[in-house]
Amino acid sequence: MIKLIASDMDGTLLNSNHEIDKETVMAINKAEEAGIIFAISTGREYDNVEPLLKVNDIRCQCVLMNGAEYRDEDGNILEVINIEQSVATKIINILQDAKVSARIFTNRGIYTTDTKEEALKEMTYRTKSFNPSLTLEEAIEIAKEQPYFVQLKYISDLNEFMNSDIEIRKFVAFHNDIELINKMKRVIGEIEGLAVSSSFEDNIEITHITAQKGIILAKVAKEMGLKREEVMVIGDSFNDYSMFEEFTESVAMGNAIPEIKEVAKYITDTNTNLGVAKAIYNVLEGKY
Repeated sequence: MIKLIASDMDGTLLNSNHEIDKETVMAINKAEEAGIIFAISTGREYDNVEPLLKVNDIRCQCVLMNGAEYRDEDGNILEVINIEQSVATKIINILQDAKVSARIFTNRGIYTTDTKEEALKEMTYRTKSFNPSLTLEEAIEIAKEQPYFVQLKYISDLNEFMNSDIEIRKFVAFHNDIELINKMKRVIGEIEGLAVSSSFEDNIEITHITAQKGIILAKVAKEMGLKREEVMVIGDSFNDYSMFEEFTESVAMGNAIPEIKEVAKYITDTNTNLGVAKAIYNVLEGKY
């Protein structure tokens, strides 16, 4: 019997408009009424998760930054796993040498070594990649309003930043050169003690090797007294893979990458067609 459902956000819980469908919220509520705990497991940081939870009146535990941070239902930090400063410096040097800009997730927000102009260019690229029908001008205007851009902090002195007491949780980089991104995955993946994954084919996500969704979820489930088979995970991309390795009750989205579908026990509908809601109802109806 499933007692905990952990869902990824982008490409999974969120639809193509990066919102949670009302029908999905209703399914979550029904699961909770049945005594099932619902949790978020995402690569996002809390500041970009909390608004979505609040607007949908969802109160749940969250695995954040791919497992680098864990928070309870009230947003209190229960556990963090940081990247050592010396290792973080190596990552920054590799990315800068390849002219790949990165966002640095920390305990004080998200930073970048880019200028504001460069950051807006990257955000515009991301916006247009999610919505190809947009004109460049439309994408720029939307990008200017995105939380990832509005909340971004800029590093003026990298040495000062790296020598401060700031805690670095995660790196994320996007680039339209997929071959270059794949090269960065290989190069950075050779650094001992790191977990390298991605949510999309054109990005790279870097955390400490123990900061993975599956690892922290397994720890949380154990602390709750839950058996592995009492936890169901839902996801769509590479950064969800560790969850599918840890838990047998796994659900791949209809839009999931082939690697996730291959290891999943079940496959639900897409994120644009209430895939998470349908998976939840299958649990409630005893089909999963």
